[in-house]
Amino acid sequence: MSGGHICVCYQVGEDEIVGWIRRGVTTVEGLGERCGAGQGCGDCHEMLEELVEDFGDPAVSDLETAASHARR
Repeated sequence: MSGGHICVCYQVGEDEIVGWIRRGVTTVEGLGERCGAGQGCGDCHEMLEELVEDFGDPAVSDLETAASHARR
């Protein structure tokens, strides 16, 4: 991982984003709630989706879904 900023608006780096993904955050919206990534101009959404695809664990993705339903 490079650790460079993926979300320039909120200066969120790749390492932080991947850390959240590995803890079960599997949506751009979820990343925005946890670390702010993707909440500004939106230019990073494609990269965030690619990181989720590359580093997300399908077995853990249910954690994000369950947490999102619990908040409703």
